[in-house]
Amino acid sequence: MENSVLKEKLHHLVDSADTKLLEILYSVASEFHQTADDLTPEQLAELKRRLDLFDAGKMSFSTWDEMISKIENE
Repeated sequence: MENSVLKEKLHHLVDSADTKLLEILYSVASEFHQTADDLTPEQLAELKRRLDLFDAGKMSFSTWDEMISKIENE
């Protein structure tokens, strides 16, 4: 089902929902809604540093197998 259809159906459900259902929906939705506020200032700084490296093309990447090999050989 497309997002637009799901959103429309959810809006209709919410518009006619009782308080208990609204509380349940809110609880479930809030578990999946993560924001940058969940990160510490140090984590945000590290994220920005890594994004800057990525944007500058200076970040190296490895495959999963390469990483496992590096770990096993340490």
